Amino acid sequence: MKKLGIYVHIPFCRQKCSYCDFYSVNWNNESENKYTEAVLNEIKGYRDRLSGKYTVDTIFFGGGTPTIIRPESLYKIMEGLKELIEVNKNSEISMEANPNTLTFEKLREYREIGINRLSIGVQSLNDDILIRIGRIHDSRQALESIDRAKSAGFNNINADVMFNIPGQEVRDIEDTISRLIERDIEHISFYSLKLEKGTPMYALEKSNKIIMPDEEYEREMYYAGRSLMERNDLPQYEISNFSKKGFQCRHNLKYWSQDEYIGLGPSAHSFMEGVRYSNPADLKMYCGAGFERTIHESMSHEDLMFEYIMLSLRLAEGVDIHEFNSRFSADFINKYEGQITHLGKNNLIELSEGHIRLTEKGMDISNYVFEKFME
Repeated sequence: MKKLGIYVHIPFCRQKCSYCDFYSVNWNNESENKYTEAVLNEIKGYRDRLSGKYTVDTIFFGGGTPTIIRPESLYKIMEGLKELIEVNKNSEISMEANPNTLTFEKLREYREIGINRLSIGVQSLNDDILIRIGRIHDSRQALESIDRAKSAGFNNINADVMFNIPGQEVRDIEDTISRLIERDIEHISFYSLKLEKGTPMYALEKSNKIIMPDEEYEREMYYAGRSLMERNDLPQYEISNFSKKGFQCRHNLKYWSQDEYIGLGPSAHSFMEGVRYSNPADLKMYCGAGFERTIHESMSHEDLMFEYIMLSLRLAEGVDIHEFNSRFSADFINKYEGQITHLGKNNLIELSEGHIRLTEKGMDISNYVFEKFME
């Protein structure tokens, strides 16, 4: 049977961060109950499509703030999935978490439910920066949440860290990452802030009330963080992700390897049988009877090949040429001979041990490299 990933979008927050454009609404008990029932109904709707054809090896609860809802609601969703489809015993089951929602009691319940990986939204350990981006925790709570999670038995913890924030300096990045390394963190997701239309920070930037770092300084922050992590046994395995050996996020690797997954909950996206589709980004509509999904694209063979290259090049190991040839019944070297020659001469990619990889220079202008493979 084929392996399948499951993403569950939990669309509740106590307060929306100033940079966030993910779908979320304010939490209340009634909304949580309706949401949980709707997710269970959506799971049942996949019965004919999934039963006996797939097994699940990764589950990811994202948000929003998944830790805002009651553990019993998470338990119901997990049990609903297990009734529908086999969940492998060694599955990676991840959950995003806000530091100030992680009580020891909740952590113990999460472990009992089967959650074995936490992704904690630290973002920064500079309290002024946390206030600036609208986070509702402080640095003390962030570090205490990691300590508490480890005490509760979690040994696979990611910390989200953000750079390219107005007013942020390289030393802030180095301080945050150093303090996380001292906590013996297993994984760090290291993201550059991109202001999205419709967010408060986007409006502030457009009205010149905040100034984003220039491109050169943004790269300096990235290099400083990457260098510090790689010197401390957190090698880069994807453009924005670093981990100890054996602690790469298996669920996210599905996205970058073009594997199949389904998304449950409002605004959740799915990819199955070459088709990308999503649920409505509206909780009321999602909880109503017979909501309609949006088909974004039914991908052609050529589309799938290009996307596979683009996603694989995000990974440190790059495109596995043998896997590409087998998956698409094609000859990668012959098909992209011109692109390989041009990008290689410009030191943007390298060919080694049956893989095409981005060089450090290629990572800096990865979009250009991706576009060349479309020609």
